[in-house]
Amino acid sequence: MTDFGIEESFGQAVCRMKEHHGIEVNVSAVRNITEKHASRAKELLANEPPIDQKSKQMILEMDGEMVPLVEYKDSPDKRKTKTNLWGELRVSAVQNHHEVTWKYASSFNSADELGDRTKRVMESIGLGEKTLVHGVGDGAKWIYEQGERIAGSNFSYTIDQPHLCEYFSKAIEAWTGDTKKESDRLKQLADEGKIDSIIEELQKRQEEYPNHEGLASCLRYIKNRPGQFEYDKIRGKELPVGSGKIESTHRSLMQKRLKKPGTWWLKENADKMADLRTLRGNGNWHLLWQAELNMGTISLAA
Repeated sequence: MTDFGIEESFGQAVCRMKEHHGIEVNVSAVRNITEKHASRAKELLANEPPIDQKSKQMILEMDGEMVPLVEYKDSPDKRKTKTNLWGELRVSAVQNHHEVTWKYASSFNSADELGDRTKRVMESIGLGEKTLVHGVGDGAKWIYEQGERIAGSNFSYTIDQPHLCEYFSKAIEAWTGDTKKESDRLKQLADEGKIDSIIEELQKRQEEYPNHEGLASCLRYIKNRPGQFEYDKIRGKELPVGSGKIESTHRSLMQKRLKKPGTWWLKENADKMADLRTLRGNGNWHLLWQAELNMGTISLAA
């Protein structure tokens, strides 16, 4: 039932129980049981132990996504005091270099909480004092700061190249309509580690087109992030220059359940659901039920 409840809407989970097991339950029962187990996922995520074998190189990606939330004020009729809003859920994905498996962390509360949770996950797959951590993302300050909190001087950060190319496309509109050809040319320069040449060219273009916002924005973006565009060195180490993993994580790990059409969550319930999906995404679904078996509390309905 919990498995259905974290994949489908609670109403659809009722149908799945009937279809697969011939058991009729109501929506409230599915919701209550799923949320009960979801509330325990946070503790299990926090207690995952580190391993002795340390990793030489890890990959770290972080990003935020907006989740539909609902708030109610105290009132005899809560429907009249309902407020729909969007809350940011921060998510991270980590991997040992050259391995297939990824692990995840999430937080609705703060960047620091996500950083703390991410560090525990990384320790569980071998983060040590000498582990190098390669971060890649869109340049948000909080991502870089959390990487440094986790790995200190062992952390290096690279701007997601497709994100940089989006800035190129907007800047190029200042002087040509053939944005693809020019964007490919600038991307090639970036691949070759010639970011200084790109800055020099953009500065000259800005003298010709001083009021073009796309050009000015691109130049600011690059100049404010020194040392984060070393794609030639990164490719030489066989490390990623794109943050495609965290983008796919948004869709498959969180949005698949938390952003179903017409769904609005109480923040505390969305937080629990994110923890439960993270637990399963990390390959630790069995721990939830092992703990229940140890306590002797699993019932047929659960």
